[in-house]
Order: sequence, then structure tokens, then C-alpha cells
Amino acid sequence: MKAYRSAAVLTAAALVLCCASCGDKKNKDSSKSAENNEIMTSSAAEESSNDESATDGEDNAEPALTAVDGQFIMQAYDMFQSSQYSLRLTYTDPDGIETDIYRVVDGDDYYEVQTGDIGTNGCISVNGEAYDFDSVCGIFRKRTQGKPETLIETVVEQRLPATDTNIDPNEAAVYEAEEYTYTGGTYITVMDFYFDKQTGLPVKYTTRYMVEEENGDEGMTETRLVRDIMYGAGGELTASDGETHELDRTVFDTAFIKDFVDFDSMTAEQKLGYCQAIFVTANVTADELAEAGFGDDKLRNISYEDFTSLVYTYGYDA
Repeated sequence: MKAYRSAAVLTAAALVLCCASCGDKKNKDSSKSAENNEIMTSSAAEESSNDESATDGEDNAEPALTAVDGQFIMQAYDMFQSSQYSLRLTYTDPDGIETDIYRVVDGDDYYEVQTGDIGTNGCISVNGEAYDFDSVCGIFRKRTQGKPETLIETVVEQRLPATDTNIDPNEAAVYEAEEYTYTGGTYITVMDFYFDKQTGLPVKYTTRYMVEEENGDEGMTETRLVRDIMYGAGGELTASDGETHELDRTVFDTAFIKDFVDFDSMTAEQKLGYCQAIFVTANVTADELAEAGFGDDKLRNISYEDFTSLVYTYGYDA
């Protein structure tokens, strides 16, 4: 059995908080729904909100509460709008596989690295020079996406409706709890956020998603445990314990990129040879590539996302 068939949303959605993380690798088995749920389109989310607030002919019905009405999620949202912040968290996928995530934001500059059992991947932008990188595959590319966002930012900006279907009563006894739900065509995503009662800072949140055709009513749950948050401006950040610290600017150095191969600059034949070499190292078999629909012709034109996804989905023995 391969070790990374589970939902390794090294993003970034990502994170991985990290809804839209730097990593574009999505497991093609259990995380298929996570890929759809965590990068939600505005139109779909607005449609969901409209469905929640719809009434049967009651013109004067109370409007449904959404994330913008949530006291604690909005406080956290405002924190992540600070000009500077740093964040450490641990993302745990539905199979219990953990990924550590470290992010530093300084205005338009940002750095994020996601560390799992087999290596690291992430993104960096310094003075407009932006890259995605992956140490497992040994590659980088010029980054065209914007700054990575947290799940908190996505939920607020999509104005997802407030619900109370899945909050853990034991956690709610210790923390302030808020829940928001996204409903798509064939799936439901329930996001429970737990905040420190004293500071209001996010401590933990879970994402439970259900896809009718794939996993029925049981659903699968991801957990994001916040290890540390610091935020502020002018290089002086306030930590969750109230202490002040300097912003870690040592991460804003793109020199390490030269140690990786520029994937997008490869010719078709170079891509084929490079991918085949990495597949051998990662123990991705020819049968697995055939199962995924990737023969030599397709490998010659494979994208950065598809290549890294194949390695993380099928690579490395348990």
C-alpha cells in the first residue's frame, strides 16, 4: 500500500487554515472532494447562501446569519488582514497523516513551507519575484497565483452561512465555537472553528466534507491545529501569549531556488526523462501511471500540478 494515497492537501490549500495553500498537490483518491470544497467559487458560495436564506413566501423573514456576523471569525479575519503576520499549524488529513505548515507574510512578500514525512513544498514571493517549489520532485516554477489565504479568509469572503450541526460539545465547553457550512451540488463541507476564550485567537478548526457518490454519509474530517500566531506591523509582532517578537525576515531569500530545476523551461523530451527518473525514485509504477491515464505522450506535456500530484498520490512505500 502506498503511503500518500490519503488526503494530503499540502496547500494549499491548501493549507493547508490553509485552504488555498501554496501546494497544488491533491490526492486523487480521498482528497478529490477537498480540492473542490476548499477552493470555492463565489457564484457557488453565493448560491449556497441564497439557498440557506430562502423562505417559502415569507417576505419579512430574518436574514440568515453568515460568517460576516461571526464575532470570533471576523476578529481572526481582521488579524490576517494585518500587514505582517506569521503562522504555524499542523494539518492532519482524514487518514491521520500530518503536515506542518509555516507561513510568514510581510506586506506583498510572503513565504510558506509545508513539511511532510517525505519532504517539503511551498511558495515564496519577494519584491514581486514569486515561485512555487517542491523538494520531493526537485522542481520550481514561476508563481502566478496571489498570496496564499487561510480558510478563515475564504469562509468570510464567501459569506458562508452559520450552522450548528457538527460542533463538538467538549471543545465548545473549553473554546468559543463557530460553524459555517458550504453546500455544493453533490457535497457538503462543515467547518468548525474553535477560538481561545481569553484572546479570541483561533486554536483549532476542523473541516468535515461529505461526497454522496464517494463516501456516503460518513464523511471525512481534516483537522488544523494552530501552533502559533503572531501579527502586527512595523516588524514588531504580538504572539498568542502576549509577548512581542520581531518578524522573521530571514525567510525572504529566493537564493535556494537555484537548487531546483525549472520545470516550465523543460522541453517535452526533458520532461519525459525527468518525470520517469523521479517516478523510479518514488516507486511510482507503470501500472499506476496507466491507471491515472499518463502514458509517455501525456508525460511529455505534463503540468507541474499533475506531476507533483502523481508523485504524492502513488509515490513512496508505506
